[in-house]
Amino acid sequence: MELESQMDFKKILEEMLENVEGSIGSSLVGMDGIVIDQISRNNSFDINAVGAEYSSIIKNAMRASSSFGLGNTAEILITTDKATMIMMLVGKNYFVALALNLDGNLGRGRLELKKAIPKFEKELS
Repeated sequence: MELESQMDFKKILEEMLENVEGSIGSSLVGMDGIVIDQISRNNSFDINAVGAEYSSIIKNAMRASSSFGLGNTAEILITTDKATMIMMLVGKNYFVALALNLDGNLGRGRLELKKAIPKFEKELS
């Protein structure tokens, strides 16, 4: 992968964080769990590890949605006692994850993820 593309990934991730109040970090992750690029505002929050661990959850959700006849998985939202993680698929082989504080703007986070997906798809093609 070219360095120029990685810079473009980081730019897209940074733009998302800037536009979403309460955002903690964001990453572009392969379905194999390997983080392509990431950015975090909080040094104690490892968005890298979170993205890699959640890849198995996404794969399981995709299998379940398919086997129950519910169609394709588009978005997964996980809320814990400390943060909310929004994950959306980018093509068939990647997903983008956005972590928010509990008081973060969830609606704006979802909107920014949806806006970023075509940008990632363009860079990945």
